[in-house]
Amino acid sequence: YYSLYQFNMQVINPAYAGAEVPTMFSVLNRNQWATIDNAPKTTALAYSSYLKNNVSLGLSVVSDKVFVEQQTYAYVDFSYKLTMDDKTDLFLGIKAGGNFYFADGTKLNSNGIGVDPAQSVLNKFNPNVGAGVLLKGQKYWISLSVPRLFEINREKDLAIGAKDRIHTYLGGGFDIRLNDIFTLQPSLMLRKVKGLPSSTDFTGFINVKDRIRFGASYRTKASLSLMTFINVFNGFDIGYAFETPSEQKLLGTSIKTHELILRIRLGQETEATN
Repeated sequence: YYSLYQFNMQVINPAYAGAEVPTMFSVLNRNQWATIDNAPKTTALAYSSYLKNNVSLGLSVVSDKVFVEQQTYAYVDFSYKLTMDDKTDLFLGIKAGGNFYFADGTKLNSNGIGVDPAQSVLNKFNPNVGAGVLLKGQKYWISLSVPRLFEINREKDLAIGAKDRIHTYLGGGFDIRLNDIFTLQPSLMLRKVKGLPSSTDFTGFINVKDRIRFGASYRTKASLSLMTFINVFNGFDIGYAFETPSEQKLLGTSIKTHELILRIRLGQETEATN
């Protein structure tokens, strides 16, 4: 769950490799519920490069730590571009890799008398594959992806085991040019995790001459975000999001989330997005 998901889409959709510029590197850091000990901390890296014949390759790595769990998703991303017309491209993507999962159960407290099997160290690698499509025009984009196609039990010997659940992402957005200076950029992202309630982000940015963007986002039954994304100079971007709970019971708490992203873009944007 990223507030600045639009600027790091390759992590969840391999079709984004090479879809914006010939070469791109991004790193995102999310510090969730920053005032709580052992709260989730996520770092997401993505790199992509256009090769030739409409083919792009990339690498996406996500390191996620919360309490006694540490997991790292590492995938190689492949994307192929199909030109629909002079204004629209269709990108098809697949990713292959897996999850390095580690949990130190010895740090858990137990009220039992005997040996608790949960108080053990789990360390394993779970391979997986993912897929995605991206339809991109000059003024709009539509994305559908399943970054992990298979649900895998992380430890079959425990009565209650954590799983790599199947995530489905459906999103889209478009540009409304108001004048020579301002462009309105609404978008949404629907996330569905198997066995859990769905979640939707409704996001809106005001783009000022493609240099500075100010925006806000609402995640259903979860949070509100204020965001900014700045093109510091050609090819180098920085963005920040401040997130706070929207649920009535949590409004008075100090549970806040901070998200920071850096991007480096090399080369000209793809023709469909000029």
